[in-house]
Amino acid sequence: MGGGAGDRSLTPGQTLDSAGLRRHLAGSGHDALVREVEKAAAKSGAPFLAASAPLAEARVRWSQGFAALTRLAGLDAALASAKSGADTAFDASAFSRLKSERDALRRAIKTGAIWDDAAAS
Repeated sequence: MGGGAGDRSLTPGQTLDSAGLRRHLAGSGHDALVREVEKAAAKSGAPFLAASAPLAEARVRWSQGFAALTRLAGLDAALASAKSGADTAFDASAFSRLKSERDALRRAIKTGAIWDDAAAS
C-alpha cells in the first residue's frame, strides 16, 4: 500500500527499519505525532506493534492510528477555536457534534475499539 508520511515501498526480503522510519518522520516534523501514535498504540493494544504482524497489515494499522490521532488533534483544535471565540459565527449544534465525535474517538482509542475490524476503513 502506498501512503503518506514519505512511504517508500519495500522490495521483497527487506524489513521495515523502525529506527530509520522514526528518524525520517522526525526530520519531516512528525516526531510529536509519532510519539502520540506510539503512546496510544501501546495503551490500546495496537496490532501493528506485534512482531508477527505482516508488513502490509502493520502499515494499514499504523496509518489507521496516525489518521485517528490526526483527526483527534483537528477536532481538539476546532473545539478550542470555537471556545476562544475566534470563530464569531459560533454554532452550538455544530460544536456539540464536534465534541461528540471527539469524545467517541478518544474512547475508541483508549479502549482499543479503534482496532476492531468494523472500525477499520
